[in-house]
Amino acid sequence: MAEGKQKSKMGWFGWTLTSVIAITVIVSSLFFFNVFQLDFGTIFNDDGRENLTDEKDLTEEGREEVERVRATVGQENTEVGEFVAITHEFYNKTTGYGGINNLDWDEQRDKAQYVIDTIEDLKPNVSAEFLKADLESILSLAQRTLKEEDASSVRYLHRYFHDLDIAMNEYSSYDLWNVTETLENVE
Repeated sequence: MAEGKQKSKMGWFGWTLTSVIAITVIVSSLFFFNVFQLDFGTIFNDDGRENLTDEKDLTEEGREEVERVRATVGQENTEVGEFVAITHEFYNKTTGYGGINNLDWDEQRDKAQYVIDTIEDLKPNVSAEFLKADLESILSLAQRTLKEEDASSVRYLHRYFHDLDIAMNEYSSYDLWNVTETLENVE
């Protein structure tokens, strides 16, 4: 018999070993995504981050504008700044790393009510019109979050608090969503 025509047989042991490895990889992946509350889509989708301004894309004038806003608006509205920092931290924890796809809606509604109540208390003391406009936009998104389970409202709440945290506090990122009027036209 010719050696070139001999078939390679895997046999029952080979098929069993291959099946066990494949099943182990699949189950481990499912466990990982479940534990970290990730969605398979997050691997291939960077969630619209093309709108995000990278630090390398932020001009020196843009950085100076952020610093100017921090020095003026941030100093004049320290109570709003504290609220923004605390709320931004909440949204980082609950929506980051794929969390936006697995929101705890009771927790989100509780936070939305807190946001509404706090803004209603803080708004009369805010003199900067652009900051008032941003607070009104946040108020509208928070009210929508109370009424319907729409992840895009929560996503935009997070984006507003992210940009305002940069504008008002010492948040060390220069990655901007450019959704606020407070940091409008910063490039």
